[in-house]
Amino acid sequence: MPITKRDVDKLQIGQTIWDAGRGAVMGFGVRRQRNLPAFVLKARFQGRQRWFTIGRFGAPWTVEAARDQARVLLGQLASGADPATKAAADLIASMTVAELCDEYLEAARAGRVLTRFGRPKRNSTLKIDEGRVKRHIKPLIGTKIARKISRADVAKLIDDISAGRTAADVRTKVRGRAIVKGGAGTASRVADLLSGIFSWAQKRGVIDQNPVHGAERYRGEPRDRFLRKDELGRLGHALAMGVDEDGRRFHPYAVEIVLLLCLTGCRLNEIAGLRWEECDLDSSCLRLAQTKTGKSLRAVGSSVIARLRAATRQAESPYVFPSVRGDAAYQGTRKQAAQIFAAAGISNATCHTLRHTFATHASELEFSELTIAGLLGHRGRTVTSRYAHKPDAALVVAADTVSATIHSILFSAPST
Repeated sequence: MPITKRDVDKLQIGQTIWDAGRGAVMGFGVRRQRNLPAFVLKARFQGRQRWFTIGRFGAPWTVEAARDQARVLLGQLASGADPATKAAADLIASMTVAELCDEYLEAARAGRVLTRFGRPKRNSTLKIDEGRVKRHIKPLIGTKIARKISRADVAKLIDDISAGRTAADVRTKVRGRAIVKGGAGTASRVADLLSGIFSWAQKRGVIDQNPVHGAERYRGEPRDRFLRKDELGRLGHALAMGVDEDGRRFHPYAVEIVLLLCLTGCRLNEIAGLRWEECDLDSSCLRLAQTKTGKSLRAVGSSVIARLRAATRQAESPYVFPSVRGDAAYQGTRKQAAQIFAAAGISNATCHTLRHTFATHASELEFSELTIAGLLGHRGRTVTSRYAHKPDAALVVAADTVSATIHSILFSAPST
């Protein structure tokens, strides 16, 4: 039977179906490799088999429109003309922003989109990108032709997101929710992603220029929030008590993760997702396999080493803080950390505030910017450092000094 819309709707990833029966076009089919199904034509040309992509399922490519186009392509082939060049040009000319975003995300998942550090995007970053495309870009400009997007279109997108036009409260899983608020900060980050997508497309000849360049967008002040000594003392008291204001106990993993964030200056995902194979306790360091800047060697103090040695290891999990279900790491730190900060009477603080706090105390102890950068794992390694298998002894001393100072404030200073 000839292909119908119902057949296309039921198509699974990895499947290809072909036209057959009365009214069918020989070689016309539809296949689904990842996201949307695409109409194709398979035919012989100049003695060899060729595949021609007609377009993705959806406006303007209905089943009938694609079948008609397949007939046109067969006519061109019969006359000796190669339709591939024209078809590619037509596909680019008609590509919508939604289709361009899908192409970009597919390339990013395959590791063909690199960050400013020259590395493929991490899965966590891709999830954020997918959310911004789905919640903001596609609803506002997804149906527009990518080559026709103007700076005015980008400005309106930024204005609409800033005004909360894309705000939503969506159920994502059985117990999951996506709360989309919008705002100027969100608009700026979406515009940055859109600029990256258009730059990627420009390099591949899909568009002539990047319409996001020059568009005005909000740039917030750099976050410089850190915990004062009295706040650290209250945080230490809350961690030691282990309960919130209503007497509910904090998850022990969350308590330990927050404490290690204080003592190491690491990013949240670096500690929450820490694996035992990354803990080199004899060399007083963490050998992080994947961070924002790639692999990273972090010197840590003796207080950190002691806590890791005392931690209970679950034989079936590679993680220091494993999830109760499945083989993932514990995922509840952000929510628990907010409750811990509230119990300590600390406002406007996040897990990243603890990284700033570590750096601030290192600076107050008069360590150099280069030493602090090494402790925090900032990018800027020398050629020699690439071959170093142990942290510099001076860096270990610095890490021990800073963590010992913070540990003392956490658990020795009186709470107020």
